[in-house]
Amino acid sequence: MTEPQRMEAMGALGIHLIGAPRIELDRIEVAGPRGRKAWGLLGFLLSSQTPVARERLAELLFGDAEDPLATLRWNLAELRRALGPDVELSGDPVALSLPADVYIDVLTLSSGTWVESIRVPALGHEFLEGVDIQASAAFEAWLVAERRRIAGLSAAILREAATARLAAGDAAAAVTFATKLVAFDEFDEEAHALLVRALLANGAAGQARAYLDSTADRFRRELGVEPSATLLRSIDAAAAAPAPGPAWVRTGAATASLIAAGEAAVGAGVFEAGLEILRRAVADARDAGDRMVEAKALVALGTAFVHGARGRDGEGATVLHEAVVLAEEVGSMALVSEASRELGYIEMKQARYERATAWLDRSIAIAPGRESRAAAVAIGGAVAGDQGRTVAARDMLAEATIDARELDKPRLAAWSLSFTGRGHVLREEWQAAREVLTEAIEVARAAGWITFLAFPQSMLASVELAEGRLDAASAAFESAFALGCQIGDPCWEGLSARGIGLVHARHGRVAEAVKWLDDARTR
Repeated sequence: MTEPQRMEAMGALGIHLIGAPRIELDRIEVAGPRGRKAWGLLGFLLSSQTPVARERLAELLFGDAEDPLATLRWNLAELRRALGPDVELSGDPVALSLPADVYIDVLTLSSGTWVESIRVPALGHEFLEGVDIQASAAFEAWLVAERRRIAGLSAAILREAATARLAAGDAAAAVTFATKLVAFDEFDEEAHALLVRALLANGAAGQARAYLDSTADRFRRELGVEPSATLLRSIDAAAAAPAPGPAWVRTGAATASLIAAGEAAVGAGVFEAGLEILRRAVADARDAGDRMVEAKALVALGTAFVHGARGRDGEGATVLHEAVVLAEEVGSMALVSEASRELGYIEMKQARYERATAWLDRSIAIAPGRESRAAAVAIGGAVAGDQGRTVAARDMLAEATIDARELDKPRLAAWSLSFTGRGHVLREEWQAAREVLTEAIEVARAAGWITFLAFPQSMLASVELAEGRLDAASAAFESAFALGCQIGDPCWEGLSARGIGLVHARHGRVAEAVKWLDDARTR
């Protein structure tokens, strides 16, 4: 996209709040509102999902004024002047109505594709950069949080961009994006691992090794800890892909069998063997020139990295981005939807919820059938639960549970029931939680989904703990912890270790409780 095309895509009104704030009308910067607080008011209104009462806005921003409401009216008038006649900003509560073609950089970061978001002019700069606003403690706390949120979104976009370019074979661009990414957090191991893989792909093996060594030394020196396997293993990306098998076993049917075998191995907890089988499937399909089967194998491999292998989300994301491109080329919207869903799941695991929602919304929108849609809706329900959107979570998980039962998808049912149960636990609805989680455990066991079982077990153990059945809670948490350790899943390990610590605390064994809770924190 050329610069004129990019600006045309922004629409007649452009609101830029990242970096030094500015407003554009017909692609020309215009005089902004007078006063720094007007920019803060605009940012707050844009971030609010519902209209905000005038009294609330006056308290937040203009509480120290002689007449806070009059000062608010003046600032609203300044915004109306700067934003132009197509914007409505009125009422009590104050409602902001914008034209359909408005471009807002912060919204592009949260809901646009990485291709759109990477073009945000001031990507990487601070939200309302240089705008120092003295207001209420509540507003200043919001501003700090919003700046952190925008910084997190910027990092997420750079991560997606680097991963996508690496998957597309553009290693030089991947190095550029990954280099910018590590500047956001010098102790983000995943970012450093991505840069190492990009350097390797760009033919700079010596530079990659030197960078890895210096980064690992800095972790040891400044944090006093050993780098995780995620970082140390990143240099292994130079390993050659498995050679394709004999020609007589490189048919579509044979490769499909490899995919099924690899998925079964990963589902049973035999991760490395399963990954090797799926890599073989990708190599065979690629060598045979069967692009549709290759796309299927890539989706299966990426999914296996994400769900089955500890600390391998970065590798999984690279494979899934490659799968998205190939699936789009061969016209398989089902595979595009599936890969997008798994990319959303990666973002969910890292608590990058807005990016997770963007991927999941895409997956749902293009899903060709009920089965594809249901899986994305189920993950979306978990995301909504993590964000505290209780009603949305309940409705999405209920829909996914119904679909899973009618489609005879037991793993999807176990997932949806487990997160429904978690919602009941968080709301202290103990009887409802017990019923749903007991069913989730039964369904997961019947489906042979051993790698997931520790989650509903830990949730049900939380019910036992809340209702005072400490022996039952202890046994359930310990069983879940053992299973989590067996499969090497840090999420289940941490969740169950926390539960064991809480059981010790209820018994008054404070030292043991602290030890287990500290262990849970570090997993």
